[in-house]
Amino acid sequence: MLALLNLSISGREEDGFRCWLLQYLIRITLKTGGYNILNVYVLNKDKKPLMPTSPVIARLLLKNKKAKVVRKTPFTIKLLYETTEHKQPVIAGMDTGSRTIGCAAIANDEVIYQSEVQLRTDISKKMTQRASYRRTRRNRITRYRPARFDNRGKKGKIAPSIKSKVDSHLREKRFVEAIVPVTKWKVELASFDIHKIVNPEIKGKQYQEGNQKGFYNVKAYVLDRDNYTCQHCKGKSKDKHLECHHIIFQSNGGSDALENMIVLCNTCHKELHDGKFSINEQVSRTKYATEIGIIKSQLGRFDWQFESTFGYETKYKREKVMELPKTHYNDAIAICCKEDQNINLADTVYFKKHVSKGDYQQTKGKRSEKKIPTGKLFGLRKFDLIKTMKGIGFVKGKRSSGYFAICDIFNKTIHNSVGVKTKCTRIQARTTTLVQPQMLTI
Repeated sequence: MLALLNLSISGREEDGFRCWLLQYLIRITLKTGGYNILNVYVLNKDKKPLMPTSPVIARLLLKNKKAKVVRKTPFTIKLLYETTEHKQPVIAGMDTGSRTIGCAAIANDEVIYQSEVQLRTDISKKMTQRASYRRTRRNRITRYRPARFDNRGKKGKIAPSIKSKVDSHLREKRFVEAIVPVTKWKVELASFDIHKIVNPEIKGKQYQEGNQKGFYNVKAYVLDRDNYTCQHCKGKSKDKHLECHHIIFQSNGGSDALENMIVLCNTCHKELHDGKFSINEQVSRTKYATEIGIIKSQLGRFDWQFESTFGYETKYKREKVMELPKTHYNDAIAICCKEDQNINLADTVYFKKHVSKGDYQQTKGKRSEKKIPTGKLFGLRKFDLIKTMKGIGFVKGKRSSGYFAICDIFNKTIHNSVGVKTKCTRIQARTTTLVQPQMLTI
């Protein structure tokens, strides 16, 4: 409390205001038992983060025009006068993931920030769609656009879907450092046993005796496994030329895993790609584990100094020491703290979702018979945060009639038909990161 008091009112402040504020804070502290929830983030005059403060101090500073609001979610203020920069050690932790990221920051045995970020999984699909649009344009009378099939194979290049997830980790890191004075990072770089995931009963020396033992490559193993026979026509086509086909196409995220490969003759392979028949897709059990391995290697290439931790350490501290349920932000809290450290939990977690910059699809239907408004409709875009008579939510669907569908950040529909022509307020414009705070029961 004294550190917060010194932070907020030291510098060029009037003595009368400082004495009155000191008495007020002492009275509030005695009334609340000395515990204040730190949930207002503070920036100094140069926009550098200081230690968070309480809503009481923030409200008084704003009332006396000593600060101004720079961010609503999470609520952040900027001081308008020179201050001393008293800071305590702040440990930030990140639970890496291929679909969800957990992040937390701890100072003075208090959780001062916690978030859970949902990553994008539509990159591959959108790039495939964009490629098909470009391909059809080349067959129409339009302005010339050069082909891009030579833009491949650059050294050190990673798949766009993985790059998006790596960038999301770094984006959350920069955001935390922008509102909290982080002194140390701890990051869980999970290591997965792919062989154990595929075969849970494997033991000891069996690791050296995998399925591909004695074969030169994956293709040689798959051909032998399928007895050099087309698995669709069983040799009825009399086509002796065999192909190793990916059940889940590589363009859709399919891997070279053995369970994703099948032998087809050249005739059946061509008919499959022509859409004359289909093969039931098998969900890969190692896709996300593989992505985590790539993300782990990529994070180490950036100028980010952090201490690595492992999943078993996080699980032990969360379950045995802190006795917290399994969530990504609770994992991040366990990453930050020590085994014998007692942590006071925060009452708010910030759920985030990364979305595309905009929606550019203009029509839908097999022959593009129905137009879709891509820009603003009644002054609103998709994923704008609005306040209506039916509740507060993000724009999920737009209609030319003026009745929109709104949802929360988890894509749960709040209302399917909300009138936005009247009594509708836009709280926040669409950004690539949607944020929704949620109160927790401590």
